[in-house]
Amino acid sequence: MTKFKRVILVVVEGLGLGAAPDAAAFSDSGADTLGHLAGHFRARLQLPVLQSLGLMALHPGAFTQPAVQGHSYYGRLRQMASGKSALEDYWELLGAVSTQEPTAYPSGFSATFVHQLERQFHRPVLVNAPYQLQHLLEDYGDIQVATDGLLVSTSGGSDMVVSAHAATITGDEFARLGRFIRHWFDEESSGLLQQVTMLPFAGGPGRYYYRPTEQQIFYMRPPQPTVVERIWAAHQPVRVIAGATVFSDLQMALREDPATGLYLVPVHEIDRAGYQRDPEKSGQHLMEIDRHLAEVLPLVRTDDLLLITANHGNDPVFAGEGSTREWLPLLAYSPSLRGGRLADRSTLTDIAATIQDVLGLADDQARGYGHSFRSLLL
Repeated sequence: MTKFKRVILVVVEGLGLGAAPDAAAFSDSGADTLGHLAGHFRARLQLPVLQSLGLMALHPGAFTQPAVQGHSYYGRLRQMASGKSALEDYWELLGAVSTQEPTAYPSGFSATFVHQLERQFHRPVLVNAPYQLQHLLEDYGDIQVATDGLLVSTSGGSDMVVSAHAATITGDEFARLGRFIRHWFDEESSGLLQQVTMLPFAGGPGRYYYRPTEQQIFYMRPPQPTVVERIWAAHQPVRVIAGATVFSDLQMALREDPATGLYLVPVHEIDRAGYQRDPEKSGQHLMEIDRHLAEVLPLVRTDDLLLITANHGNDPVFAGEGSTREWLPLLAYSPSLRGGRLADRSTLTDIAATIQDVLGLADDQARGYGHSFRSLLL
């Protein structure tokens, strides 16, 4: 018999605890999201709920030794994935570690791929090159509308954006394009293309604009099945709760939904502020999350397990523009737990292993995930 019926996984994207052991390999030595926020805010950084769950105890160099309540286990995790993309972060978090770097496309895509795309959809490919998206519309918007062609661009990394005016292509055909491209790179190409985005635009000459609310994104499949597939196969629900009202939606779900299964709750704001390198905004968002958690905790039942973690660090005062390779928090709360310090974990897949363990799915070792820490919570 399992101890918990529902697992609530809150992913505070971008909340790092200091440089991971392999940070130097990613040019991230010295990164410390929480520590640098503490230095920026000093006494203004008030996080009573996260402190009671053990977050500050994981970073004793930046905080005085705080008291931790008796129903929380707390520890640190590090990543194994060879890359730093958000997609690889979530794969590892859900049990699939990517050890092969996605392919970068600094000069566009192969002539073979372009030929197959034109042949399959009877549309000319007008662009096949790295491009800033707004400049792409300025340079090729009129030509695309006149020819019904396709604008295929990339940032130069492992991504592709296919653009066309909404008046020249339907959403269904855009979806077929995305599925064809995804299949071609997954089955017929030697390269690993991480993300394909079908992005329509609208407007007229001199005033073309993208319609991001109508974009369709097709991701590279994970290297192995994730815990989400395991939960689905066991006929248990997985509910993703995200967006501007994420915490109010989570509260409603916890009140009204008695089902077993997984609630996956990604929280993006700290990550976005980190990419903007804005420590003030990062800290304000973290304090807002803390206030929301104060309303969530009373709704966690004795047969619920609340896990709070992060997918990567994003130090808002660090050099550069990307995420940062850091230790990540692991906070586990339930009114039924005794509480205490957990040993450091070497991979985010330990979370996936624990989720399937507490939901009674199967032996985590047979799935190739990390090591469940369920026995440490009992």
